[in-house]
Amino acid sequence: MRIDDAVAITHEGARRADNEDAVLHLDEPIVLAVADGMGGASVGRRAAEIAVETVRGYGPKLSSALRRVGRRRSTHNRLGLTGLLDDLFNSASRVIGEEKIQRSAPGMGTTLVLATIVKNFAYIAHVGNSRAYVFRRGRLVRLTEDHSLAEFRFRRGRISREEYERSPDRHLLYQALGAGVEVEVDVAEVRLLDGDLLLLCSDGLTRAVDEDIIVGQIDGAGAQGTAEALLEAALAAGAEDNVSIAVARLRAEDGDEPVEVLTEAMRQVFLFRDLSETELLVIAPYLEEEVYPKSATIVSEGDPGDSFYVVASGRVRVSRGSTKLVDIKSGGHFGELSLARPTERSATVRAMVPTRLFTLHRDRFQELLRSKPELGAKLSLALLDAVGDRLRDLSDRLAAVEKAVRGDLK
Repeated sequence: MRIDDAVAITHEGARRADNEDAVLHLDEPIVLAVADGMGGASVGRRAAEIAVETVRGYGPKLSSALRRVGRRRSTHNRLGLTGLLDDLFNSASRVIGEEKIQRSAPGMGTTLVLATIVKNFAYIAHVGNSRAYVFRRGRLVRLTEDHSLAEFRFRRGRISREEYERSPDRHLLYQALGAGVEVEVDVAEVRLLDGDLLLLCSDGLTRAVDEDIIVGQIDGAGAQGTAEALLEAALAAGAEDNVSIAVARLRAEDGDEPVEVLTEAMRQVFLFRDLSETELLVIAPYLEEEVYPKSATIVSEGDPGDSFYVVASGRVRVSRGSTKLVDIKSGGHFGELSLARPTERSATVRAMVPTRLFTLHRDRFQELLRSKPELGAKLSLALLDAVGDRLRDLSDRLAAVEKAVRGDLK
């Protein structure tokens, strides 16, 4: 994947004399970033500057981490990159926090949203309510969830969509860089397609114009044209806040591997069914992606079981001894009990055609539970439901066998 063109711009807006935002565009490594400072003209701007300066300072470390992911997309390398992004954000937050004390400026802080690209993947990290989107085939897909009180309540079903849209708490953040001892960074792994356009922006854009207007300014425009058109639309709408926009237009290169969209396979599986699209993207780096040729054995009966498998494409056959049990196609899964406890494989699974699997190892599942407790709780409840269904099914079958045996005895 290569970038056709990219740009990052910032403007004070229609009604502000000062600009507290900061933007960054690096070619090596490929990085786009937008920071929206808060706390007043001077301290807000300084907080945003610290954020983007920290991103720039992490450039060599990011380059090394991205090269490792480019060479081998293991969960070890991908989670190493997400861990580095977490370190970057928390390093910036600590510097801002120290300067906040020195300046006696309790409101000093900033949002930060960052995108970096390796091969067919973008890694999106953010804290606050600056956003990332991908524009793909005429559709604008939001890649981040705001760390605002209104969105927190909306995601938990405490307010409706209409109440969310009217809420004054949409812009009241529960975390930002510099606002606490440590921030919890959301990092999403996004599979890119030829022609995708990445958009990062401060809430000065999204407060001024809705997403339908954003789509109308993107279609057919390059990065520079899109950024300028979006800024013009925000100013025409009377943007009350600073407006910052970063845009990158992407093209596939020869040798780029075609990829399925991960979320399309995951949303069919019980474990992930109730998660939002952005939550699925956060889980993605924990999943190994493995391709098996036709007739390859994936697991054998009697092997130790430590992984849960999702069939992204292709077809596998589950058999016990010489007896065929079931064929599993795209969107199907097997091995869920391995996430709960060590097990012994009760069947053999083979690829009937070339097959791509997403694999969640138990160790990675436990790591996810520790590092993302809220997300982990949703997965744990889904797993408990599945185990309960399996136990009920087993109980029903045992009862049927017992009934049949008693009937024979009579």
